[in-house]
Amino acid sequence: TLPWWREPWAGWPIAIATVLVPSLVAWVIARALRVSDMWGRIAVVLTALAAGVVVVATGWPPRLGIDLKGGVILVYEVDSAKQAARERELAEQEARERSESDATGAKATPANQAAKAASQPAAATAPAGMPVDMDKLVAAVSRRVNPGGQKEVTVRRYGLDQLEVIVPAVDQAEIDLIKRVVSSAGVLEFRIVANPDDPRHKQVIDLGTRAVGTAVNDGGRPIGRWVELDTTKMNPSEQGGLVTRSSPDGRTEVLMVLDRFNVTGGYLTRALSSYDQSLQPCVNFSFTSAGASLFGALTGANLPDQANRLTSRLGIVLDDVLLSAPTIRSAISSSGQITGSFKQADVDFLVGVLNAGSLPAALVSEPVSEQSISPQLGADTIRSGARAMLLATIAVLLFMLAYYRFSGLVADIAVLLNVVLVLALVMSVKAALTLAGLAGLVLSVGMAVDANVLIYERIREELDRGAALRMAIRNGFQRAFSTIVDSNLTTLITGIVLFAIGTDQLKGFAVTLILGLTLNLFTAVYCSRVIFDLAERCGWIRKLSMARLFGQTNIPFVSWMRPAVLVSLSLLALGALAVFQRGQGLFDIDFTGGTSVQVAFKPDQGLDAGDVRKAVKSLPDVAVSSMKVADVAEDLRYKIDTSLKDQKQVEELLMEAFPGRLETYSMGYGKVGPFGKSASGDQLRTTVALDFPERISLPRLEESIQRTLKAEGLEAEGLEGVQFQLEAEGMTARAKPYRNWALSTSLDEAALGKVLDRMSKELADTPAYLSINSIGGKVAGNTQVTAVYALVASVVMIVLYVWLRFQNVGFGLAAVVALVHDVLVTVAMIAISRYLSPFLGWALVDDFKISLDVVAALLTIVGFSINDTIVIFDRLREIRGKSPTVTAAMIDRAVNQTLSRTILTSGTAFIATLILYLFGGQGIHAFAFTMLVGIIAGSYSTIFIASPIVLWLQNRGQAVPGRAAVPAASG
Repeated sequence: TLPWWREPWAGWPIAIATVLVPSLVAWVIARALRVSDMWGRIAVVLTALAAGVVVVATGWPPRLGIDLKGGVILVYEVDSAKQAARERELAEQEARERSESDATGAKATPANQAAKAASQPAAATAPAGMPVDMDKLVAAVSRRVNPGGQKEVTVRRYGLDQLEVIVPAVDQAEIDLIKRVVSSAGVLEFRIVANPDDPRHKQVIDLGTRAVGTAVNDGGRPIGRWVELDTTKMNPSEQGGLVTRSSPDGRTEVLMVLDRFNVTGGYLTRALSSYDQSLQPCVNFSFTSAGASLFGALTGANLPDQANRLTSRLGIVLDDVLLSAPTIRSAISSSGQITGSFKQADVDFLVGVLNAGSLPAALVSEPVSEQSISPQLGADTIRSGARAMLLATIAVLLFMLAYYRFSGLVADIAVLLNVVLVLALVMSVKAALTLAGLAGLVLSVGMAVDANVLIYERIREELDRGAALRMAIRNGFQRAFSTIVDSNLTTLITGIVLFAIGTDQLKGFAVTLILGLTLNLFTAVYCSRVIFDLAERCGWIRKLSMARLFGQTNIPFVSWMRPAVLVSLSLLALGALAVFQRGQGLFDIDFTGGTSVQVAFKPDQGLDAGDVRKAVKSLPDVAVSSMKVADVAEDLRYKIDTSLKDQKQVEELLMEAFPGRLETYSMGYGKVGPFGKSASGDQLRTTVALDFPERISLPRLEESIQRTLKAEGLEAEGLEGVQFQLEAEGMTARAKPYRNWALSTSLDEAALGKVLDRMSKELADTPAYLSINSIGGKVAGNTQVTAVYALVASVVMIVLYVWLRFQNVGFGLAAVVALVHDVLVTVAMIAISRYLSPFLGWALVDDFKISLDVVAALLTIVGFSINDTIVIFDRLREIRGKSPTVTAAMIDRAVNQTLSRTILTSGTAFIATLILYLFGGQGIHAFAFTMLVGIIAGSYSTIFIASPIVLWLQNRGQAVPGRAAVPAASG
């Protein structure tokens, strides 16, 4: 009874079924009614269209990314107290196991060492007191909040010991679930519940009832622990027979017995949502072989006695909270079940946390800050981008209609059907559409016509040979099909790699790319064929007239191979020099990280988002979002992110950009009075209450006090040992801002009064930055390494596929050389853009950098490059026939025969991209520039690089055995 539809990956089969199931039903009905094949196929097309329209209409508007709709920013801080306690417990556990091993003389084998490592939370890999690995923490939280990969969620480092979770605008229930998932440490333990009737537990219970804290020790050796009882998850009937107590804050706690088996969630292989015998939601789980062995030993050691009077209960503890305590009836090894008074939402939460694993560090349960922000792109940028996308789509459709006449109309219908179905499937998997994702959708319009161009050019060739219209249509579709499959599959490889290794922001782009390519085979081949057959059989068309770009050409492309290679090498050398000169400056904030500032304007000095962007344009890679705060005008709070890492410099630039406009701190303080004796008992202390209308965080307040002490010269008088302590009521995290603070210090009342006077004057001139922190890149270091490996793997897969398809490794290597050439040339132009921008500003050339959007464009270029190359290789395979070798004449003939096809397939994408580049606005400017360069480079390499390399590799391979090289083509 496993509800598989709740699994993260389940959105995909549901989405595919959205179109395929209705179409399959239509086909079955048509067969049952003995409808003719023609009308059966029409029913399939119309059913697919109707299903897509219904999904789009009912699901409209689609879910938008944070750059288009805004969202919520949650900032979490590492809980240093919990982290220290966890590290101490792990250290004690290691010491206990070590002493037991020494006492029994047991040796540590690799097997039990591996089991021990698996049983410990991730934090156990670092010694106590070591700093938390924030990259691992970011990756762990990302797995929790976005397990399926289709959500548009950003998780990145924020400050020294914080992380930022940026969620697109969703309902409050989902926000609450994300908060719960993020704050849960995810440490699962299987322990035996203390039983007052079990003589083995007498010592634990005696010591536990006298214990002050949660730990129960016997001479420094941990033997038990008090954990919280979740009374909402356990029925009252199940709570009987437990050893309980009330904690100081009123919670019910249960005593657990520590054992030597130490079975934890580290041994789990998978957790699944299911239903128990009472059809109540529960969690099924399974263990690794090592975990199964230990779990079997744990349950086997606590079986009922022969009279079945003394039973033991297995406590299932998550983050020191007892969720369930089933009675052990028999030994359990490989799998188990967590039952209780669970709602389905509780089970989904548990499954997500357990599958993602425990966090490398404990986080404060409540976020340091929670803020709603406006779209990261301004309304003007969104409008211009949307207009450009609509214009690009219309331009491509009109071009196809003007060039291919009736065939162009069919292509337009197929493209529109493709867009409808892609949107329907995107809505089904609940993927968020970003501006780059929408640009990818429009770009897929240009790619969607490629298949139609391949078919129509084949039909033209058949008509030129004198074939009848029906025969030309049939042969055109049949002979173009293999080329379409080859080009789409090779491009699909890059799309799958992008989805597998890309960040959450790139996955949305990958979704539209994969769905667009997959549906092309249905819309461009199946649906177009149905329309052509219907039109021909009904007599609506007697002939097909099409414009012609080229006539018969006989250009010696192979003879230009050497000059083309020299041009490419020269450009790549310049690009390499530019890359070296720019260094890290070539990457934007997505990769390098930077600084995030939250600014507040004075009530009468607010600015709209467009004016703020103009004022801070001197900051590199700047992004501006307005913050939505209750009872505060939207134009008074802004979040500004920039790749500039020097926080002081950022503050200075903001003060220059907004002179006299920024809100400043004002500090009020009460009467200075005695505080009492210090811990040493020999130094009087004073205390004072501080009040701030604008909340201020502990780090910023400490910095202000230290700066004031230094300005007052107190350190110079030998008082550098001045002590002070700051406390706020209900304080849970250092970075969380508060209005009311209590300051205690070792200064006397007179000195403290002077410090407070100077401090209040200084703060009156200090901008009240609500927050200023360093932020990590959206692409963590480990993700970059994984991406490199995955891209290499994709290149290898493309080589293997082309090798097998064309039965010659030279074709695969030549295709990869061409696509690597295109990517390197595009990166070179991005690097050179800084030096060209002063001279080519009229052409909208800017100082472009490599961002996530640019990475998406580069991976799309790989697909474009291999697509065009496959078209020529496919024709070359036909011309070669059974010949064992490829000649220069064959290559020239293949390139000339497919020249118009190559230019048309790239030209449609070029038209769409050029419009995006000219009118799309700043949000997709770098993306469009990258695509423009890539399309041009791809067409160039397809003609002058890829095919001649096949000849060069073949000749080189034949020169070694015979000690004589095969004569090269003339020139």
